Amino acid sequence: MFEAFSFTITPFDRLTPAERDHVMAVSDIVVWPKGATVLRGEEASGHLHIVLKGLVQELSGTEVLAAYGPGESFDIKALLGSAGTSTFFAREDTVCQLLPQETFLDLTRTNPGFGAWFHQEMIDRLRDLAVRQANREMTSFMMARIRQAYIHPAAYVGADCSARDAVAAMKATRSTSLLVREEPGADGTPARVGILSDRDLRDAVILDGAPVTSPVGPLASYSMISLDIDDFLFNALVVMTKHGIRRVVVTEGEAIAGILEQVDLLGFLANNSHIVAIRVERASDLADLRAASAEIPTLIQALHGNGVKVQFIAEMVTALNRRIFAKLFELLAPPGLLENSCLIVMGSEGRGEQILKTDQDNGLILRDGYTCPDLESITAEFSRSLIEFGYPQCPGGIMVNTPEWTRPLAGYRAAIHGWVYHPDEAAQLNLAIFYDAAPVAGDATLLDQARDYLIETLSANDMFFSHFARPTLSFDTPIGLFSHLKGEQLDIKKGGIFPLVHGVRSLALEKRLQERNTIDRIRALQTLGVFDATLATELTEALLAMLELRLKLRLAAGETGTQTDNFIRPDQLNRLERDLLKDSLSIVKRFKEFITYHFHLKMF
Repeated sequence: MFEAFSFTITPFDRLTPAERDHVMAVSDIVVWPKGATVLRGEEASGHLHIVLKGLVQELSGTEVLAAYGPGESFDIKALLGSAGTSTFFAREDTVCQLLPQETFLDLTRTNPGFGAWFHQEMIDRLRDLAVRQANREMTSFMMARIRQAYIHPAAYVGADCSARDAVAAMKATRSTSLLVREEPGADGTPARVGILSDRDLRDAVILDGAPVTSPVGPLASYSMISLDIDDFLFNALVVMTKHGIRRVVVTEGEAIAGILEQVDLLGFLANNSHIVAIRVERASDLADLRAASAEIPTLIQALHGNGVKVQFIAEMVTALNRRIFAKLFELLAPPGLLENSCLIVMGSEGRGEQILKTDQDNGLILRDGYTCPDLESITAEFSRSLIEFGYPQCPGGIMVNTPEWTRPLAGYRAAIHGWVYHPDEAAQLNLAIFYDAAPVAGDATLLDQARDYLIETLSANDMFFSHFARPTLSFDTPIGLFSHLKGEQLDIKKGGIFPLVHGVRSLALEKRLQERNTIDRIRALQTLGVFDATLATELTEALLAMLELRLKLRLAAGETGTQTDNFIRPDQLNRLERDLLKDSLSIVKRFKEFITYHFHLKMF
């Protein structure tokens, strides 16, 4: 059975004939069935494990750190003197050759080439660990939600409460603000809730000389700024910075959950020194904004290196990209244009699924009757600046610097009517990306009106939706019989991501759904009974697996700025990655059959 081991594998090809004979003489062969635990972190193995057959996963808790296939070895860290913390798990029936620790250490000392290889691997692992630790503080903050910070309970007083009693209430609740409830007026004025801070009381009583018996109703601010409890914590910091305030009201559903104070937020932030969002918000010119945009690739690397799931990375990057687009528009556009237009992003950016920068897909909806004399130069500068920031020009011209994508609401309505009733290939593409559109800056109700018109205008003719869904089948999914991957390199976007996204989009459009994100659409379609729970789960997991795999390979290739291609070479994947790709493409292939049946595509 020892003949199964090959000494052509690095670094065992560096052993002398005598050393190879000794390895063969002292090694053992051990077999583990699928699902068995090979080694626990707290156990001392005493052996180097060399995989001859099967697949072993290295786990930290539930996170998969690595996978080892034939010819690969593991538990080097423990053998070289570092305490082991990982658990090794047989994902398949596995056969390993076990080299005793004493023999392994002797070889590393007496054979410099052999030992150098393992020590370098150890150094690489430690370096990776150091990078992860250095980024952990940034990652934890950037991914944190408001509910993870301390939220002061909502403490209410009436509008007729005196300033003295309000100070006493703040002292009792150990807060620096109160919510002021103003009752409905006799003249029909509706009830209001405002916020009163300690600064408001100080300015009124000390600076302006108001009596301490003065009611606090007139001192409160009734234009409260609020954020949802599940919003990003960094968003709260951005909002406070932008508006020059020290607290925001936190809502959960329709109710007020409490107050988030700046001091508590900064306490959570502590030692974090790399907040891209704040740099974006504080940017005073294009150079500042360009510098902030340039930090996003570093953030992506840090989040991914720290094991953050691709879904949350996409959500984070989407929020940052939209802030950059909004800030750029605010720097370039006069107030009148900001008030009378809506800047939109479309396609993957609109769906919130873009991570690395791809082609620009943006547009501008103008209020009917509004004109801006410098509009052409403003939109040209906007597109040019985004190119400088690393967002490539769209080959199809889907950008604000083209008249087709910067026009009044009435013009968009006319275009939507044409896309629906004259659905040629270009019209279907425009309709698809516009259905994904999301507002970024300006008056968001303009986009709401345009999307409402789209939903109202949709034809009830099944043939329309069949034509719209047909591009789902445009590209071959490179998976053959018995889950065989087809080709030396695969286009994961054309073969996997696009058919899944567009198929779900077609079903969502047919059901007139308002959701933009593909996973949100899958959930909504499941609720409507279009998908059962199994298919919905499979589609979600397949999409996330393909996005994760594409991101990992692009980052490994050094493509942290833009998405340059979507090709994957199966021979560069480990066994776990190949299995994930096979499973995902098999799900896509079955989903295409579902779409074919649902939209009767075999009739065309």
